[in-house]
Amino acid sequence: SMWKGLNVNCTDSSGYTPLHHASLNGHRDVVLKLLQFEASTNVADSKGCFPLHLAAWKGDVDIVRILIHHRPSHCRVNQQNHERETALHCAAQYGHSEVVSVLLQELTDPTMRNSQQETPLDLAALYGRLQVVCMLVSAHPNLMTSHTRRHTPLHLAARNGHHSTVQTLLEAGMDVNCVVRKMNSPQRSVSSIGICGFNGFRHG
Repeated sequence: SMWKGLNVNCTDSSGYTPLHHASLNGHRDVVLKLLQFEASTNVADSKGCFPLHLAAWKGDVDIVRILIHHRPSHCRVNQQNHERETALHCAAQYGHSEVVSVLLQELTDPTMRNSQQETPLDLAALYGRLQVVCMLVSAHPNLMTSHTRRHTPLHLAARNGHHSTVQTLLEAGMDVNCVVRKMNSPQRSVSSIGICGFNGFRHG
């Protein structure tokens, strides 16, 4: 057969496997078929992203669930890309609350920090993703006090003028007078939005 020996996990010039492409582009049936033929959920692309990162970034809750639960490949929800972002960082940054809910149910660690020392709550606050902020604070109140000495979610929300997010954080008990040291790295603002380690993508 001409298909004998075909590698379902072969990668292209971006390090994408077919499963990366199907996960990114919302092709649920293709994802299921690839997994049926033992596609691996644990192959990283050239940016260190796994298919779960891509599905979370797009907010595709069905594909996120499939990648996590389908066997035999065992998807690890706390895998980090080269920017040290988890799938939860990707979903939180873009306000994909359904995906955030699924990832929290699957025991994703919300305290993990990316290369900018930001938690998923930090990113949700930075970009004013109010529903995600509420979900994370409600599910993990310890995030309110586990900030670095560089910033708190309150600093990030206030910097970008997210009034409702600031109000939510204050009502949840975040210290309004918390002082942090001056950051050595450039400040991140909405205008410098990063796409979860993906070059060339823009979220519509």
